[in-house]
Amino acid sequence: MTLAITQAMTPPNTRRALLLTYHDPQCTNYGAGQRTHFLLKALGQQLPTDVVLFSETSGANTVSDLPDELGGGKLFRIDHEPSSFLDRAWCGLPSKQLSKLLAATVDFDQYDCIVCRYITPYLKCQLPVNKPLIIDFDDPVYNVPWRSLRQPRAIIKETVKWLNQLIIKARLKSAHAQSAHFLFVCERDQATFPELKGALLSNMPSFPQHPADYSASDGKTLLFVGFMSWQPNIIAVEHFLAHIWPKILAKNPSAQFRIVGKSTPENLKRWNTFPNCIAEGYAENIDAAYKNAAICVVPVLSGGGSNIKVPEALAHNRPVVVSVYAFNGWRNYFVENQDLLVAYDDDAFAAHCTALLTDRELALKLAQNGHHSVLQKLSFDSFSKQVGRTLQSIFSA
Repeated sequence: MTLAITQAMTPPNTRRALLLTYHDPQCTNYGAGQRTHFLLKALGQQLPTDVVLFSETSGANTVSDLPDELGGGKLFRIDHEPSSFLDRAWCGLPSKQLSKLLAATVDFDQYDCIVCRYITPYLKCQLPVNKPLIIDFDDPVYNVPWRSLRQPRAIIKETVKWLNQLIIKARLKSAHAQSAHFLFVCERDQATFPELKGALLSNMPSFPQHPADYSASDGKTLLFVGFMSWQPNIIAVEHFLAHIWPKILAKNPSAQFRIVGKSTPENLKRWNTFPNCIAEGYAENIDAAYKNAAICVVPVLSGGGSNIKVPEALAHNRPVVVSVYAFNGWRNYFVENQDLLVAYDDDAFAAHCTALLTDRELALKLAQNGHHSVLQKLSFDSFSKQVGRTLQSIFSA
């Protein structure tokens, strides 16, 4: 009751928000950075917003001004070297070190709401319970198929992650978490956590300024773009190479499979041993990679989030073949067989790719339809309006 009265007494034009994030909103060359950018931009259109950027480095803490495009607030950078695993971002337990650094950096009394990009800042820091809390619940708790883990290092990593996720699920039952407002990127994630209140805030891709016409493609390259240190992406690529790629090559011996995204040298070396496979790691110019591609593939079988790589490929005017799992994150936005092709098994995935490699008219039509749909349905305007409705909801509660 006291909180509601305090909020009601605060004129809307004097309210301020504080965004806590581990991803730089000014770095948009990867999916997590893009959503952070759009989230801050949308917040900045509604009310003045400052940002705390956590970084596990040994640099000096700094304060700088954000550009007007992102609201013109302050960017507080907290660089810290973790003294134990409790200070690591991946750990679901609170960090006294980070809580002290945050309290020494910002005055919570200057802000009317706190926004967490991902759940990580909420888990790591002691946040005031008398401030409305918004948690952007992107890539929530997820599991990978254990049978797909072949390397001991991956098995150990996923076991630790599984144990950590039990901690996270337990902490989501706290009164503070139950009173927060969660932003889910897709209905699949929202249905996984029915006890959490919130709304959908779909991902949106970063649109290229000049998307290449489909005629610019080389007619033979299949492209996968993703952060290749993320286990669901590794599993997707390795499943594709083992079970789908041989079927495609059997009918299209000149086809090439290109993997773009930051990865370990060991994985890159192993993937490059497959026939006609080019795994190059991080690409500075992602638009050029899309320009050469004849088809974009998303054979993802597990993970959280909505798979931003699906609309990103459509935004680049390329035909897309996706797994059922990837399609389920976008089922309400794109039409099967009109905007993209959906594969229900490995044989269908290979058949769809072969059809697009041999039927250029089909590929062009699919690319045009998908590009039109993503422009119509995933605009920044709709993204910003949903953020505005969320803010209105928490301040009127």
